[in-house]
Amino acid sequence: MSQFHVSQIETHVRDLYAADHWDSNLDETNNMSRLLALHAVNLVLGADEDAQRTIEITDGGEDRGIDAVGVDPNAKLVVFVQSKWRRDGSGSMSLADVLKFLDGVKALLGMQTQDEPAHASEQMRIAVRDLLKTPGAKIRLVTVTTASDPLAEAVETPVRELLGQLNDLEDVEPLAEHTHLAQANVFNAIADAAKPAVDLEVQMLDWGRAAEPQKMFYGRVNAADVAAWFAAHGTDLFAENIRVVIPRSDINDGILRTVEGEPENFAYYNNGITILAEALEVGPGGLLNRDVGFFRLSGASVVNGAQTVSTLGAVLGTDQETQLGSAFVMVRCIEVPANEEGLGRRITRFANTQNEVSSQDFAFLDAQQHRLARELQVLGLEYILRSAEVPKSKDPGQVIEVRPAAVALACASPNVGHAVVAKREVSRLFSDPSIYPALFNEQTDPLRLSRAVEIVRRVDALLDDIERDNDGIKAGIAVHGRRVIAHLIMRRIGDTAMKDPEKDLDDLIADLEQEATGHVDALTAVFPANAYPGNVFKNQTRVNELLAAV
Repeated sequence: MSQFHVSQIETHVRDLYAADHWDSNLDETNNMSRLLALHAVNLVLGADEDAQRTIEITDGGEDRGIDAVGVDPNAKLVVFVQSKWRRDGSGSMSLADVLKFLDGVKALLGMQTQDEPAHASEQMRIAVRDLLKTPGAKIRLVTVTTASDPLAEAVETPVRELLGQLNDLEDVEPLAEHTHLAQANVFNAIADAAKPAVDLEVQMLDWGRAAEPQKMFYGRVNAADVAAWFAAHGTDLFAENIRVVIPRSDINDGILRTVEGEPENFAYYNNGITILAEALEVGPGGLLNRDVGFFRLSGASVVNGAQTVSTLGAVLGTDQETQLGSAFVMVRCIEVPANEEGLGRRITRFANTQNEVSSQDFAFLDAQQHRLARELQVLGLEYILRSAEVPKSKDPGQVIEVRPAAVALACASPNVGHAVVAKREVSRLFSDPSIYPALFNEQTDPLRLSRAVEIVRRVDALLDDIERDNDGIKAGIAVHGRRVIAHLIMRRIGDTAMKDPEKDLDDLIADLEQEATGHVDALTAVFPANAYPGNVFKNQTRVNELLAAV
């Protein structure tokens, strides 16, 4: 990370908070530290205009090391923040600063023996005290900085000691946690599109639990409740699902038929729903009765069963709505904290392997795909990763879907075998462990990808014309040989030119019509007699022989 990233963070934070929170009596560094502290509170609590929240910047000469405090009664969470603005992006936070911060936290929590008062308004001190009286209340200590280095061991030690003091009750969930947000964390939170924050209240019948290695609750949930989730949150429920809702399918029709004709058997016919949540909490008295339990899921996402949820939601307002009350769905809720993203992705993958999910859908779990989406957005292009996802852009020329992208990269590959696979079995471009990483990896260039897609589009359009104007082998080659023809054209252009922003694409393919026609004619001239083009262009050995003959 670098000063460039610091400047990006500064622009973002200023735009959000400077108008209301800039203090003309303080210098720029202190003001930016204040704004950064406020931003950290909002990152932890999430974007929510909750009138019950109390957020206060406490940075000043007597702040006792605490720069901001946030109290959210709904989330039962109090957040204490210490911030340090480093314009050069170097270093980390000092032991002296963190010790001062921890002293301030202890003061607000009533842990200090001396009489020195905590630096916070009376309103904030009351809000903190009232929240900590609430069963299930949590404390989050946050250190945030634009410095790039992690906290040193000597700095983390007193933080762990305080957490040990706050979490010293056995068989009770930890009261307090610590989160360190360094430059990379803050920048990534800005660069990545914010995930929709979804909290669910779940009533579960005949429920069970597992504590290790991850907290999990499972049981039966009434279909009417599931439908209400979709009515309230829509597709935000599926933020981490590898695909969005497919508008109409045999699966959806089967769900509807069961609701209409056999609602009492729904739980037996349906695969159920898997929900990941950043935090799971059991409601009052829930542990005493396994017949019915009440649960709160914070940061929830349905990673398996999106079709079930959306289809049940679609029943609301129809003649079958009354049937929902007789149907139940098996639901399992798994706690996956935000810092265990890899585990969440693995659960998502394996939870979906039993269902009708194509290998293409798993590309959504690849970090390189999300990198390409961000970088293509900078080029003014929308990259669609999930099946049935509806693009926001109204201009088809500005939209690239992952499947055509894979085909285009296969055609652009130096290995003609990849183009053959793109003709023979597109799904292998995603499932074959020797092909997918050759197409999508850290070196995959977004400009080369976008140009490859555009060239394939134009080649297809030209070959469509040739197909219409001809018959026999020539027409067959125009239909079945287009992946190989696109490969030949892009290998002629070369990867260097494809990735060079100084090169104009129209100049690179100025003679595209003549070139494509020439390839069709050349392949027609050497095409083996009595051979079916559809088979020839699916066989790498035969394609190699054909190209050698040309």
